[in-house]
Amino acid sequence: MKTIIGILISYISLYLVIYLHEVGHAIFYYKYGCKDNWWQVTVKPYLFFSTPLPVDIEKARLLSKKQNIFVASGGIIVNLISAVISFLILKMAGQNYYINLFLYQFITLHLGEAVTYLVIGNIYLVSDMETIAAQKPSLRPFYFIFGLLVGIIYILVLKNVPNQYKFLVYLFNIASILCMSIGRIVFTIIHKRNSKEKRELI
Repeated sequence: MKTIIGILISYISLYLVIYLHEVGHAIFYYKYGCKDNWWQVTVKPYLFFSTPLPVDIEKARLLSKKQNIFVASGGIIVNLISAVISFLILKMAGQNYYINLFLYQFITLHLGEAVTYLVIGNIYLVSDMETIAAQKPSLRPFYFIFGLLVGIIYILVLKNVPNQYKFLVYLFNIASILCMSIGRIVFTIIHKRNSKEKRELI
């Protein structure tokens, strides 16, 4: 029973991490007048292909390079801020197994998502990093180096997860990194193919 509850808590944590990442994008879309509600994003129960939609596409196309960079970086910014805040809460939390499991998952999954964008998404340009590189290529190495630094922190946090949480934390982090990396590549390929087909029809 404890394991089942632990898996459920871990899933909720992962869902919230992905939701907050999309909210990060949505906040900037809202700021620039492309969304009515910054908290309204699309995150499916199976978690793949999550987006900050609904977004006014016509208005989004008129955003400046600087605005596009902020929109693309918004998810990563929220990931990192959430990880820091959660870490501080963890330091003040008591010894409740389920609360601490949630916090360890929440911290590591946020860091893991940021690393996959900044490093893996930088090596094979996909999703947010593809947008950033297209708007300002000189930012690409900066984001990559920053991603490596975040990666070091991520590894240190994972190493210091107490033994009683390690199995579930490692399991969800490995699964999410693999799925996020592969999923983003697949999503980018599909998106490019669909865009090409639409251009050919015009």
